[in-house]
This record gives sequence, structure tokens and C-alpha cells, in this order.
Amino acid sequence: MRLNISHFRVSWLCGVAFLILSAGLLFTPQIVFAILGLESVVSADVIARRAGTLFVGLAYLVIFTAAHPRSATRDRIDEAIIILLVALASVGIVEWLRDRVGSGILIAVTFEILLAALLWTARVFPQAEEQSQ
Repeated sequence: MRLNISHFRVSWLCGVAFLILSAGLLFTPQIVFAILGLESVVSADVIARRAGTLFVGLAYLVIFTAAHPRSATRDRIDEAIIILLVALASVGIVEWLRDRVGSGILIAVTFEILLAALLWTARVFPQAEEQSQ
């Protein structure tokens, strides 16, 4: 069974998720640390805010290319986002197995895998309206 979700919607979902993550990392990293069971120290705050700036750029890229017709460039962007999401999930699982983060990481890992799967599905099985563009 395949979900019937368009590339446009999945891209927007990814972009909004990246914006939320960016805002959390930039403005309230302590909440992210609490969810993950980590200590909030100066070095972690700095790295979290730097990561937040990366996610705001990724959000912009994903949201503003969502409506572009399918092309080699859009496919590479999708592949990069899928790789990013799978890598984040993998690191999260490894750190959880090493008992370096709390079980809150499983929320992030689940969402990352879900987004990657949705984006891959939308690429492999494009909607009819996208095929006509």
C-alpha cells in the first residue's frame, strides 16, 4: 500500500519541520536538550544555535523548490534531504544505543525516518498532476 501524497506536500512538511527545529535550536535549545536528556552547557548551546542556522537554510531550500517541476536538480535536492534525514536518524539510534541520549531521541528518529520515507515515496511514485508539469 502506498500513501497518496504529493511531492509538494512532502517538501512543505519537511520545510516546516526544519523551521520548527531551527526555531527550537536557535531560541530554546534547552528544551531540545531536555527532550534528549542532555545537559545544557555553553558549548552545546553554541553548536545547537549553529545547527539551527543550517536548518533554516534547508527549510528555505526545500520550501521554495517544492513547486518546481521535476528535474535533475530537484531530484538531487530530494536525495540530499533523504540522506540528511537517514543520517540524523542513524546517529540518533547509535547515540541512544550507547546510552548517551534519552529515549526522547526516538521521537526525532521516528519523524526523520517517516519524512525520508514520504519524500522517497513521493519521488518514486509521482502524482498525476506532477507528471503533467
